[in-house]
Amino acid sequence: MGVETGYWEVDGTHHTATPEALVAVLGALGAGLARPEEAPDALRRERAARWRRPLSPCAAVIAGEPFGLTLRVPAAAAGTLRVTVELEDGGAVAADADLAAAPPSGGAEVDGQAFVERRIGVALELAAGYHRVRIEGAGIAAEAHLLCAPRRALAGPGELRTWGAFAPVYALRSADQLGVGDLGDLAEVARLVRARGGTLLGTLPLLACFYDRPHHNPSPYSPITRLYWNELYIDVRPEAWRRLGLPGAEQVAGDPSLAAAAAPLGDLELVDYRRAAAIRREALGRLSRAAWADPAARARIEAFAAERPRVNDYARFRAHCETTGRPWGDWPERERDGDLAGAALDEELRRTHVFAQMVLHEQMAGLKRRDDTAGLYLDLPVGVDCTGYDLWRERGAFASTISVGAPPDPLARGGQNWAVPPLHPGRQREDGYRYFRECIRAHMEHAAMLRIDHVMGLHRLFWIPPGGSAADGVYVHYPADEHYAILCIESQRQGCAVAGEDLGTVPDYVRPAMAERGLHGLFVGQFEWHWHDGTAYLNTPRPGAVASLDTHDTATFASFCAREHIPEPEATMRRWTENLAAGPADVVLVTLEDLWLETEPQNVPGTHGEDTANWRRRMRLTLDELARDPRVTTLLDRVAELRSRC
Repeated sequence: MGVETGYWEVDGTHHTATPEALVAVLGALGAGLARPEEAPDALRRERAARWRRPLSPCAAVIAGEPFGLTLRVPAAAAGTLRVTVELEDGGAVAADADLAAAPPSGGAEVDGQAFVERRIGVALELAAGYHRVRIEGAGIAAEAHLLCAPRRALAGPGELRTWGAFAPVYALRSADQLGVGDLGDLAEVARLVRARGGTLLGTLPLLACFYDRPHHNPSPYSPITRLYWNELYIDVRPEAWRRLGLPGAEQVAGDPSLAAAAAPLGDLELVDYRRAAAIRREALGRLSRAAWADPAARARIEAFAAERPRVNDYARFRAHCETTGRPWGDWPERERDGDLAGAALDEELRRTHVFAQMVLHEQMAGLKRRDDTAGLYLDLPVGVDCTGYDLWRERGAFASTISVGAPPDPLARGGQNWAVPPLHPGRQREDGYRYFRECIRAHMEHAAMLRIDHVMGLHRLFWIPPGGSAADGVYVHYPADEHYAILCIESQRQGCAVAGEDLGTVPDYVRPAMAERGLHGLFVGQFEWHWHDGTAYLNTPRPGAVASLDTHDTATFASFCAREHIPEPEATMRRWTENLAAGPADVVLVTLEDLWLETEPQNVPGTHGEDTANWRRRMRLTLDELARDPRVTTLLDRVAELRSRC
């Protein structure tokens, strides 16, 4: 079932999983056992079920090339098979395959009947897409999802030479914002970068989070959904509203009470999410009411919702959360199980959430379409908050009793528990990865490049059983080729390059697989340097990498230099940045806060809670100051100059 029974610790010792941990993980995978002594019967059932299923529920193939499919069939089966592919666009194509021409490999006896595997060749060359394949003949009838993908993602390693900047959106500061950075502020930074020749602006996940009832968790890596965007970041300035052609701008701009309420938040060093969210919700509510009351705007909202029917479901969920003030796990059984028919929903709240998603879609799409702004380098987190929409609606796609994390390592001696549930490898395949595909599509629709957090998770994830510590976890494997197929399909369709966060301890097979399918790896200067004659030198990035000096999870560069006793951090920062810009990396990302030697990090891994500064610290410079500061502009100009020399 793809479960590793142990793992190697970083010091070279082997950790063997306990029987209790294995039983918990196998049970979550659906093996049907509750005690170790039940394993033999469970194994027999699992083997029998697999051999009696002629075709796995999902297969990945390369577009435009003949392909093969592995069948599990009775050893005596022979004859001609009819292979029919129902295409994503509604058409169908078919070909014949000779079962006897496929030599057997492997086999088993199930209830006295011999079975073998045979790999048949299919003489069809298909366009990329999500198809269905049906096989009939020789006493066999089987269907499966067919992920037919381009060989590589768009603009893979060796096909780019560009640069960009990184800044968390919540940390941006401007004179007229309502308590927290927003998409309007992000657009200003994107224009600053694009004016100097950069094409990417990286930021942390922009997905919806809970900031008040029923649960407060501002971490961008524990969103309530990986499908919908964060209404906190809507640009509600009058000029933004006029650009969208929506009514209501003056109802917000003409009310000094909103600006007055937000004014004290502008002086805070840390974002006050609850207060900022309340102020912005008031503004958004007014704008939503004005839009729904306007016939043209209402038709626009309804057309958006008709194109995305799930958005109404999401809006109902959010409205019910806010109305009840309770997480969905505490709702009555019918509502908890996904049925809100008859629930006392606040219709205005539902409308506000539908409206918010339309506005977010249009504002983010504007960043991808415009020539004067850098494109977004978005980040797809590993998982979602258990109290959020995705677990409520897509429970079958998750192993909800399990948490994802990492085994002990030098960063976290006790291991890490990220408190997000993993996707279920088997159940995803049954519906052709519908949910995962939607998550990838939602991000790539608005991104110029997408970073897959913890990219090793395409291959295997560290599952932590309930009640266990991180050291008790085990690795569970996933069909990586099927994940890569989806990334390649959506990358080419949406015009979005792909990078994978491959830092830390990564199995040897991951990076070659990434490169083969067109995914960029990461290079982080703080992990790639050496001393020579008393001077700190940066190692040379590998070609194809997305290179930076640090990440949101590391110390800032100035703090790194202090920790490692590297003198003259500013000179070292400039020298290393220039080395990256002149080097072979495909993409260079400059963390803006490094340019003025910020010492406080955005996140300290392993710490959490409202008493920390994680995901809350605002930039010291406002956007106006940033655009005029020679420490910023001079080095960005230098990066642009060096990147252009090729």
